[in-house]
Amino acid sequence: MAEPTSSSGGAGLAVALVAMLGPVAGEYAAILFAALAGALWPLSATATITRRAGAWMLLRLVATSVALTGVAAWAANQHLGIPVSTALAPVSFAIAAMGDRWRDMIALAVARLRRAAGGRGK
Repeated sequence: MAEPTSSSGGAGLAVALVAMLGPVAGEYAAILFAALAGALWPLSATATITRRAGAWMLLRLVATSVALTGVAAWAANQHLGIPVSTALAPVSFAIAAMGDRWRDMIALAVARLRRAAGGRGK
């Protein structure tokens, strides 16, 4: 019986599409393809997932990344001086690659804000 295939080939294809079609198809295509490439990473790390659950996870991660990329790229421009057009694809990739670890990141940010404000952090 044949071995199951990995999704790493799909991630490589999505990354190549971002690089090739980004300048041609515009910023929205770069955001979408980068989000898809980033979402394949946590999808491939999830053990024993059904096709329906995998499709829902992929849709959820890509939609979250597409929705948040503009604000995050603007923040990178304001605080780090990175041009928005340069930051779109990497930011979209990073947001989708974070997967379902948003609660951990929010808890970490809240703890750091509490410490910075002089309160008690976790």
